[in-house]
Amino acid sequence: MSTFTFSDRYLKIYTNKNSSVFNNAGQKAYTNIEGRYAVIYSDYNCDRKMIDDWKKENFQTVFYNSTRGKTLGMDDKITLHKIMSESKYTPESYLDVKKITDKDALYFVKSSGGTASRGVNIYDYDTLQSIKTNGCVIQKNINNPHLHNNKRYKIRQLVLLHNKNVYLHKDSWFSMSDIDFKNENGNLREKHVIYQKGNTIFELSQKLDGFDLIFKNITEAVRDFKKYYAKEINTISNNEYSILGFDFIVDSDRNVQIIEINHRSNYAHPMNVRTICDIDFVKDTILLMINKSLEKTRLIHIES
Repeated sequence: MSTFTFSDRYLKIYTNKNSSVFNNAGQKAYTNIEGRYAVIYSDYNCDRKMIDDWKKENFQTVFYNSTRGKTLGMDDKITLHKIMSESKYTPESYLDVKKITDKDALYFVKSSGGTASRGVNIYDYDTLQSIKTNGCVIQKNINNPHLHNNKRYKIRQLVLLHNKNVYLHKDSWFSMSDIDFKNENGNLREKHVIYQKGNTIFELSQKLDGFDLIFKNITEAVRDFKKYYAKEINTISNNEYSILGFDFIVDSDRNVQIIEINHRSNYAHPMNVRTICDIDFVKDTILLMINKSLEKTRLIHIES
């Protein structure tokens, strides 16, 4: 747990997660604000007493991240399937093995609360018949993934919810293992899954071939998310914010699918992506909330 103050308390920040990210973001943000403001980030639910105490310090506004209950359903894989199953920006998914008809495809089985590839396994159709899938969602694998240096990847895109609005950052990163993709029989896990391991490679998404089209499709996918989750988004008040981490896969035509939404994302990654994608996102979140403007940020507003 860490608390930082900047420029004689013109900006005060509390966080119990990734303190160096929030500290660096505050250092970048405070020179572009006027007045006295405070920002609280808790990985759980914010302490109401802390919020009330900080309000007594004569800050013009105390901003705090929304309660877990408001965004937990976005993180839950089964709920995501139920809400966005009709969206073209989510994978073909099932809750019941018996409803699957494509016997030639591969399928990811994801436990409802699994994170960072934990609780995620991949099976062919025949093997899937003997797997226990209670409490899981079954996502159909795409057979034509877009590759980078002959490797499959996924994109992590941070999204901001604030004051009933949705904002997308122009910068993101992607991760991939060091195993080449081979569209042939072999180890299923090495062949198709994008899984985290000690030598995972992180790069800025702008390095991907055709990223302009990929980003356009990501924008449309987040717009679709806004439509399906309008009720939940409208619960985020003018003093609240929530940072979501969307995971995207990309096919060879640069179409994208949301495979997961993380509502308590991690904001600390290797230095080659950390400053631009983690620190600058938090900095831009602070500036947007305080200045009520996209100026001097890399955020874009997602219109309905």
